[in-house]
Amino acid sequence: MPDNSVQTETISFPSDVEYLDTIEKVSAKFTASVGFDESDVDDISIALTELVNNAIHHGNKNDKSKKVTVIFTFEDDCLSIRIIDEGNGFKPESIDDPLHPDNIMAESGRGLYLVKALMDNVDYNITQSGTEIIMYKKK
Repeated sequence: MPDNSVQTETISFPSDVEYLDTIEKVSAKFTASVGFDESDVDDISIALTELVNNAIHHGNKNDKSKKVTVIFTFEDDCLSIRIIDEGNGFKPESIDDPLHPDNIMAESGRGLYLVKALMDNVDYNITQSGTEIIMYKKK
């Protein structure tokens, strides 16, 4: 029987990679506390670290005066994680296919592909004042 209670946790921090370790620890603690197994905890942490890294570098352009906010919500056996930056947004459809032969050896460009592979669903809410990516994982 699904647990109908809602659990949430929010963390905001400056756009600095020094916070990646902190967000990974918060993610591991939260996801384990709501009952995800070790494999899922690891997958979620990998996906989240990738998106936070993108928010810092691509969204906020390493501007430490801009924040990244991460909101964990667990409800009805489903985890949603919202990653919000203060950048100018992007067009997900403009990201090159990392599996295309021209991109196989590229040094970057696999992050969103990896996130989609590890999570059950990924949604984008892109505005002029920032990007919000919401990823979902069912328990």
